Parts: sequence; structure tokens; C-alpha cells
Amino acid sequence: MKVKENDTKKKKHLSKRKKEKLRAIRKEERAKKRLERKNNKKYDLKPFFGGMAVGTANIIPGVSGGTMLVIFNLFEKLTNSISDIFKKKTDTRKESIIFILKVLIGAAVGIILFAKILGFTLKYLEAETIFWFMGLILFSIPIIIKKEMTNQKFNIVFFIIGLLIIGCLEYFNLKGGANNSNNDTGIISYLILIMLGFIGGASMIFPGISGSMIMLVLGKYEMIRSYIDKITTLDINIFIKLGIFGIGVLLGIVISSKVLSSLLKNHKGKTISLILGFIIGSALILPLNLENQLVFTTEKIYGLLVSFILGGIVIYYLDKLEKKNLD
Repeated sequence: MKVKENDTKKKKHLSKRKKEKLRAIRKEERAKKRLERKNNKKYDLKPFFGGMAVGTANIIPGVSGGTMLVIFNLFEKLTNSISDIFKKKTDTRKESIIFILKVLIGAAVGIILFAKILGFTLKYLEAETIFWFMGLILFSIPIIIKKEMTNQKFNIVFFIIGLLIIGCLEYFNLKGGANNSNNDTGIISYLILIMLGFIGGASMIFPGISGSMIMLVLGKYEMIRSYIDKITTLDINIFIKLGIFGIGVLLGIVISSKVLSSLLKNHKGKTISLILGFIIGSALILPLNLENQLVFTTEKIYGLLVSFILGGIVIYYLDKLEKKNLD
């Protein structure tokens, strides 16, 4: 009887050990899967959230979607990915397409999701919203310099050229731009839509250049905005016009990204210096695009300062999160 009891005890002990081993193996497998997911580019949501920021920024005249790409450290990756999918021999085409799709889906979500929110804040808290974007942009400058200008020489000439280009765009914008013509019939109008889309697409990629601002300068901002507003009417003519405009946007993104990819590869220091001029210039002129005149009361000054600092806090935590992920 004692022998049988000992056997059953041994069996129970062995089964417990086996169960513990199985638990440990399963735990290891789960940890491996989590690590694989983390390392797998398919599960990386940073391009999606960066795309949301791009879409949100493109709604506001004066705010650049390309600047958001730089802030989220996605700018060079996006230009290289677009260039990569058109190469004859490449092993990373699938990865590049997934990355681009994430950014584009994020941008679409950003435009749809935040259009109404930004419409509300720009109506009732216009100056505070603009100063939040200023904080977002200006506080990101030291991080951009640290990341992008390592082993690169800062070029003051290209930096000043960047500032001057933004200054000229703002000058024509304040002058009122071209006549806001809405004459949109015939083949010529479709060619104009492709050209406008091309300019808009290129400005989405170039940091510091606001597509909305360029549309204002050309006098076509209201026309394009009216098309987007009328999309819910399900009018086939609106879909055709937006489709033609979209073709121009895609051409602008592809061609400008290839140009930028080549410039970053061969003249990175000069290109980043030019981009920094674009970014700083666009941030400094943002208050000039306010529709309502600023009245500087004590409460208003505190509100603007808080909004500006909040933009900086967002950038600080984004940078901290990225460093944590890299570690």
C-alpha cells in the first residue's frame, strides 16, 4: 500500500512539474510573439498617427503637413518609400507600400475626424489653436536638428532662402492672391485641377510649405474647400472633379518625394537647412493668418502662453515615447 501511495505522489509531483514547465514554455512563446509583433512593421502604428497629424495640419491654412512628417520622424522614410516602390529591383517594395498606406489612411482619418473639431476650435479659440501649432512646430526644432543634422554642416544660405520663400508666399497671401475664380467647366478646368492637385501634393511633402496657403495665394482655396464640403451630396460631378484633383495630388507627392529623396541622399545638410528655414518661417508667420484681430488682455496672453507650452509638452512626450520604443 505504501509503495502505491509513493507512486501516486511521484506522479502528482511529476505532473505538477510538467504543468509548470508547460506554463513556462507558453509564457516564453507569448513573450516571443509580443516581441515579434513589436518588431514587425505591420504592427507599427506610428505612420498612421503621423498621417493623422498630416491630415489635420492640411486643413488649416498656414500649417504644413510636411512639417508634421518631420516632427513624427517620418519624412525621410516616406520620401524613400515612395521612391522605393518605383525601383526595378528592390526587396522592400511590399514594406514600403504598407508604410505609405498607413500614412495615407491616417491622413484621411485626420481630415475626416478632426475637420469638425478644428472647425469648432478655430471658430471659438482661433488664436489659441494657432499658438498650439506654433508650440508644436518650434519646440520640435532642437529635436529635428539633433536627429537630422548629425555629422551634417548647417548651411546658413539655404536656411535664409527657406525663410525668404515662406516670406514671399505670405506676402502674396496677405495681398489676397489671385482672383478666387470658380469657373470650372471644360478640359482646361480639368487641367487646372490636375495642376492645383500637383502643387497641393508637392506642398504636402515639403515641410513648412502649407498647401492650404498656396491655394489661398492662387485664389483656389474656397473652390477646393467647396468641393470637399459638397462630397456628402453624392453629386457625380463633384466626385469627378475631386478624382482629377486627387490624380494631381498623387503626381505631386510621387515626383516631389523622388526629388527630395535624391536631395537628402546627395545634399542632406543643405536640404535640411532649407527645410528648417521653411519650418521656422511658417511657424513665425502663423499669427498673421488669423481671421479675427487679436486683443491682448491679461487672460488672452495667459491663454496663448498655455496653448504654446502645451504644444511643446506634446512634442516632449512624443520624443520620450520614441526613445522608449527605440530602447
